[in-house]
Amino acid sequence: MAIEGAGGTPGGISHFFIGSGLSAMGLYLLFSRVVVSAGMWHGYFGMNYGPGGSIGTVTVPFIAGVGMLFFDARAKLGWAMLVGSLVLLTVEVITSLQIHFLPTTLPTLLAMLGLIGGGLGLIARSFRAS
Repeated sequence: MAIEGAGGTPGGISHFFIGSGLSAMGLYLLFSRVVVSAGMWHGYFGMNYGPGGSIGTVTVPFIAGVGMLFFDARAKLGWAMLVGSLVLLTVEVITSLQIHFLPTTLPTLLAMLGLIGGGLGLIARSFRAS
């Protein structure tokens, strides 16, 4: 029984693992230079949810949905309000994130991108028959 490599091709398993390692290292180095912070919630309708703002547009339907479900767990409107408000709250949190790339020297950035590109190239090569 012959051992098959990545993608069912003969050989190439070492290229796959080396490429995966290089890509993972490059992505780690790139992502370690990114800072994610939360800012003011501006909402998808332009409403300000920051200090002094109103977040009731998301929490009131949530509370009403929970109340309906405590009264009758099969209430479709209650489930819709609960799930809808949780989805909107998730969207609000994600859209309030601020992502910044820290200052990095050009050689360092090129090394990170080179590791990612080289690793992806070795992964692609491992799927080709030797």
